[in-house]
Amino acid sequence: QSSLLTAVGAKGEGAPYRAVLTHGWTVDGEGRDMHKSLGNVINPDDMVKKYGADLVRLWVASSDYRVDVRVSDNIFRQLSETYRKIRNTARIIMADLADFNPDTDCVPLDRLHEIDKWVLSRFNDLTREAREAYDRYEFHVVYHNLVNFCTVDLSKLYIDITKDRLYVEKKDGEARRSAQTAMFMVLDGMVRLLAPLIAFTAEEIWQAMPHRAGDRRESVFLNDMPAFDEALTFADVTAKWDHLFSLRDDVMKALELARNDKKIGKSLDAKVTVYTTDDDKYHALEDLEEELSTVFIVSGAKVVKGEAPADAFRETVSGIAVLVENADGIRCDRCWTFTTDTVSDGEGHICARCKRIIEG
Repeated sequence: QSSLLTAVGAKGEGAPYRAVLTHGWTVDGEGRDMHKSLGNVINPDDMVKKYGADLVRLWVASSDYRVDVRVSDNIFRQLSETYRKIRNTARIIMADLADFNPDTDCVPLDRLHEIDKWVLSRFNDLTREAREAYDRYEFHVVYHNLVNFCTVDLSKLYIDITKDRLYVEKKDGEARRSAQTAMFMVLDGMVRLLAPLIAFTAEEIWQAMPHRAGDRRESVFLNDMPAFDEALTFADVTAKWDHLFSLRDDVMKALELARNDKKIGKSLDAKVTVYTTDDDKYHALEDLEEELSTVFIVSGAKVVKGEAPADAFRETVSGIAVLVENADGIRCDRCWTFTTDTVSDGEGHICARCKRIIEG
């Protein structure tokens, strides 16, 4: 205000700045003003020493500063769990990229598996939203979108579903390289989006991850932010897989109940049959029937149009019914999947798929 009054009085002009951000008070965890007499003052230096500078930065980024901002030890403990999710997601991806060279191993976009296109499309949308939020100084929007992407799109779905392909398929085969290509592109963009929020962690990730030849490897802050890319939209693929994932939650619930009832151990011990009388749901599942066992992380899956048997799980949000049964065949010692073509190799059991990969 003093700068504004001085500018008007001295020059007869408006504000001597292009834009101003205003913020509310910083208050304690219960919304009270901080006073020494109340003993509720929190020293930022203490928070840095206890949780690290990036947690203080993350607290700022997670807050809508336009209203009063709360701070307490409990809030920092909750944020530390969120921070670990982000860090662990990056750590898992970097482990999966340990043998990946983006200059020589990237698979062309048109040859990527559909789920790899899906995750790139989701991240592309995130990039657009984050860049727009940064331009509006809405750091809390960037924070929430990035956390949601890490916990749901990556950890809950993509990383879990592609684990089999990354660990079982031929090391330098296109199926594995396809997943690595998508993971690299996501991590490469995500660390740049994270850099303004958790500077030290982003720099640590940047120094440990693989890079393209043109990257400024000495620091993430010497490289451009990612930009929305129309070539990564994959609208049809995204719509199809989003629909499948909306049904997946009900299948995973059925597997969880079967596990609790001691009918199965790991999800790979099971096969599932999905029943539906809805044409749209049936066609959505039928179009991806070959992918269902991978998406549900079971040893077998099929979809049936019609009424489900009495022992199927029916309390679903989507209206489908799910029958969980013990998988057929013998478990492969390499991929842990049950198949009817698993044979003994003298030292254990191996399925035809793993035998082909090892011998190929």
